[in-house]
Amino acid sequence: MAQALSTPSARDAVLTGIACMCGAAGLFTIMDFLIKIMATSGYHTFQILFARSLFAMIPVLWLVQRAGGFRVLRTRNPKLHLMRCLFGSISMVCFFTAYKYLPVSGVVALGFSAPLFMTALSGVLGGDRVTLAHWGAVLAGFVGVLYIVEPGGDDFSLWSLLPICGALTYAVVSVLIRKIGNTEPAVVTVFYFTSFTTVLGLIALPFIGLWPHSLYDFAVMVGIGLIGGVAQVLMTRAFTLAPVSVVGPFDYTAILWAVAIEALILGILPTEAVVTGSVIVIASGLYILYREARVAK
Repeated sequence: MAQALSTPSARDAVLTGIACMCGAAGLFTIMDFLIKIMATSGYHTFQILFARSLFAMIPVLWLVQRAGGFRVLRTRNPKLHLMRCLFGSISMVCFFTAYKYLPVSGVVALGFSAPLFMTALSGVLGGDRVTLAHWGAVLAGFVGVLYIVEPGGDDFSLWSLLPICGALTYAVVSVLIRKIGNTEPAVVTVFYFTSFTTVLGLIALPFIGLWPHSLYDFAVMVGIGLIGGVAQVLMTRAFTLAPVSVVGPFDYTAILWAVAIEALILGILPTEAVVTGSVIVIASGLYILYREARVAK
């Protein structure tokens, strides 16, 4: 790996992957705040899911056209794509619902447990050998998760379990994206997932409603979709350009975006539990990624 990264093309790919992940983290965080606005305004999770997916198809279809048209969507991995769509949809629903009841910074912090789940699942899904040091980091990370959730505390809410479920399914998605990305361009994965969630939301609309209440709400819905679509493309591209151990740590920049927006725009400061728990979870995740990078070398 060290020799491979020493070539200009390999270095460019890694740097581009890092930039894509940072951009995705920022855009996803902005999208999260827009989702919270819609969720607290009374919109159903599947209404938001439909809008996010439908309008996300605009940048996705543009990328498909630039990549060579619909012929690039031929896939050798239909089962992997189906699994990615199912787990990705569950993850999205968990996070979207959580934003209605929890601060965005808290949801983002709990979402950082995904690398811990990736490590725990890697032996099952990827056939990797998980060392004692990895398990120690995973356990330490989950201590941080418990610190954020504060089970038994006055502020504990069962809704805090939703981001954890979302992180677990996101971990599965990350592994599947990496496998698919070995043989197919990122836009293929994004297209099938966005199409799947659009249809899923469309099926639910007759039961939950359809039209936004105002032009403002409609504009926010469009923004959720466009921002989410671009972010999805960037994230998937990042995972296909560089190893997870390289680009993964830059996903943590999302907490900086979330805290900054809440503090500067909403005047809300993160709680001590969120700050302390986030530090533990992020440190555990970075240690795991560091160990993986050393093993790769």
